Amino acid sequence: MRCAKIGILDSGIGGLTVARAIGDAMPSAHLIYFGDTARMPYGDKPPDQIVRFVREIIAFLLDQGVDAIAVACNTSSALALPAMQGDFDVPIVGMIECGAVAVVETSRTGRIGVIATGNTVRSGAYGKAITSLRASAHVVQQACPLLVPMIERGEVSGERTRHILRDYIRPLLAADVDSVVYGCTHYPFLDAEVRAVTGPSISLVDPAIRVAYAVRSAALARDPSLGADPEAPAIPPRFMTSGDPEVFARMVHLLLGWRPGEVERISMDTRGLISRNA
Repeated sequence: MRCAKIGILDSGIGGLTVARAIGDAMPSAHLIYFGDTARMPYGDKPPDQIVRFVREIIAFLLDQGVDAIAVACNTSSALALPAMQGDFDVPIVGMIECGAVAVVETSRTGRIGVIATGNTVRSGAYGKAITSLRASAHVVQQACPLLVPMIERGEVSGERTRHILRDYIRPLLAADVDSVVYGCTHYPFLDAEVRAVTGPSISLVDPAIRVAYAVRSAALARDPSLGADPEAPAIPPRFMTSGDPEVFARMVHLLLGWRPGEVERISMDTRGLISRNA
């Protein structure tokens, strides 16, 4: 028996919400996290560029020997994963299907809101996934382009944050939704502020927990020998970023309370391959 090695990728720090959930579901797993902060946000980039970024990062994580990968980015899940189905030998779990299942199970009326990046909304991925599960669902999607840069700066509370959220959430309230799914992994860091805007009657759905269990199931289905060794010491997560390691480490501590130790800086070389900086 050996501990699972799980790769997690995101455009930045949003995927930390998924890393936390995977850590809770698989406490003995070794988490390897890549945040592409030098090239974020992905929410307004051309789809073919996002496909290239995600393919590069997945290849890099495979070189680290991971047993499964969580694409902890809704934009990447919507735009990149459909283009690379079956291209890799390890299970790769995205956000969209897990989020759709979670919100369909939660919604009483079928009136469902989605807040996400512009690219995720334009892809229509959540609407398709939700209506494939509940044909009568009425899905209202809202692009929120200011939120990811704001969260990456550590701005997750306060009146300015709440004012921006009011503008984004107003159309969902007008549509009388009873549930809102976080269509971006950054957004759960705003959960208290979103709740202050929506009030208690609307359910807020974070797909991260369902993603975590899907990753665990996929890893064990591929290799049943993976498991928890009660005698094995816990392996600290390994964090990598294409941006500033010190800023990344501060954000991990600010948002999760984790002390990540040394964060490795990974960058693109002239051939377009991911490599460590000297």
